Amino acid sequence: MVNKQYAVLSNYRLTVNRLLICMLAVFLRILAYIYCIDFLKKRPELSVPQNSFRRLIDGIYMLRDGVSPYDGDMIHCQPILLYLFTALIDHPNLLLITFLSFDVVTSEILRMIAIVYLKNHGSSAENIERVADLVSKCYMLNPIAVASCAIFSLSVVCNLITALFILAFVKGSVLFSTILFSVLVQLSLYPAIYICALLVKFSALKERIMIITFSIIILIALLFFNYFLNGNNWNYIDSTYKFLLDVHDLTPNVGIFWYFFIEVFNHFRRFFLWVFQINILVYLVPLSLTLRSNAFLLLQQLMILISVFTSYPSMADCLVYLSLLPLFENLKKYFRWGLISGGALLVTIVLAPVMWQMWIVTGSGNANFYFAATLTYSVAQIFLLTDLLYGYLRLKLVERRGITDESKIAVLMFE
Repeated sequence: MVNKQYAVLSNYRLTVNRLLICMLAVFLRILAYIYCIDFLKKRPELSVPQNSFRRLIDGIYMLRDGVSPYDGDMIHCQPILLYLFTALIDHPNLLLITFLSFDVVTSEILRMIAIVYLKNHGSSAENIERVADLVSKCYMLNPIAVASCAIFSLSVVCNLITALFILAFVKGSVLFSTILFSVLVQLSLYPAIYICALLVKFSALKERIMIITFSIIILIALLFFNYFLNGNNWNYIDSTYKFLLDVHDLTPNVGIFWYFFIEVFNHFRRFFLWVFQINILVYLVPLSLTLRSNAFLLLQQLMILISVFTSYPSMADCLVYLSLLPLFENLKKYFRWGLISGGALLVTIVLAPVMWQMWIVTGSGNANFYFAATLTYSVAQIFLLTDLLYGYLRLKLVERRGITDESKIAVLMFE
């Protein structure tokens, strides 16, 4: 009887704690929306051509005036997003509630992902609850998530769909994983590399055939759906997918494309464009073979690759995979660059606006200042990727050989 009462009291405290965290996160987003929106919506670390809500609003007004939003170089999101937000842009408060709801739902989905993943790995109930709460807090209280929600970044929508995809993935639902994968690819080409994680997770021949067949069918259906929404016109292809691949907009962001293609000579541009775009594909086969027994970690690695090597990344791209890092607690003790990666990511959040101010506003710096900050951000993510991979291989070696004294393992270090 006493144990039962203690369990009820403990559950009540956990529920109250979750509710307080949720209220705090919502309050921070509302404060950022009221007091910081003019500053945040101009930040190139948060707003890129694909996720800019200001561009989306312009596109909706062009639609209302009977002008195709894809005739110029303003709109780079899918027609379906234009129509989804048409009814909301005239109601700012309703729009804020919608994006707040998206973020709260995303955090709860991430929490569910943690619970399902840890249950599948036989974790204790106490550990599951602790880690799941930590995952939710990592998303809700992340300053990048707060800022992205405050400026109505379309990355909030993409993160919600990504979280749903991962939930279907860890639950082992082939159909829903395939549907959500297709939606992600339709919104942005780069999530197409998630097909590697799907094929590793669902290894049966029938499942793989189903994934490939359904993905193609759904993608074609979504392409035609956007075609009809765009007034039976294919010109949205040039403004979305071709725009991502051609990289003509060299507005600075946290990626590595803009700086290089500002500097490169035009007659070399096509060659290096192919090199940069193919670069993300080079790692797929080695990672898939190395992590063939851990599809979830492979998916985590692919999310990091997308955050680093897309043509127009924003800091919001890293939110989902950073929130899920507590699920890899067993690898943490093998991290070699954890302090450097974490410190670099935190410093970049502060340093990037300062470098931008020095370069663009005061003129006391140049493009190298801002690129140094963005390059640090990319390198920190690569260090995190290598740490996760190294930790997994080290743990696998320890388990396979039954090693109890890990100090006897030879480790190659570069200093």
